[in-house]
Amino acid sequence: MKLNCIEIRINDEEFGCQVTFSEKKDLGAESENMSVNEIIESIGRYLLLQRSYSEDDFDNDYIYYETQDENFAGKLTDYEMVLSKKCFELKFKHGKIEVLINPTEKEYSKLKEMLPILINNNEKLIIND
Repeated sequence: MKLNCIEIRINDEEFGCQVTFSEKKDLGAESENMSVNEIIESIGRYLLLQRSYSEDDFDNDYIYYETQDENFAGKLTDYEMVLSKKCFELKFKHGKIEVLINPTEKEYSKLKEMLPILINNNEKLIIND
């Protein structure tokens, strides 16, 4: 699967963090007057990476990914990520998701900061500057 990203959204909140690469811009308040089908159509192709922080010491954090294709969604295990200024790749045994990106310096810096947090600083992230 290959995406041509035009918008990168990066969030870090109390209960988790996420990075979204999208082929379409977020509609924001415009989506309030749209039907469910219109919203689904407006989303387009995307890759969402999300880490939900555990609420207590006995739970593990949950790291998840999804795309518009239900065959590429689920708990993030057995993977490798590669980030460069032009591309982000999420590689699995059964395939890969390649996202062509053109981030600003601020977005790229934030990606380099957030991706290690998102994957709990494991060694499955390669950054090629």
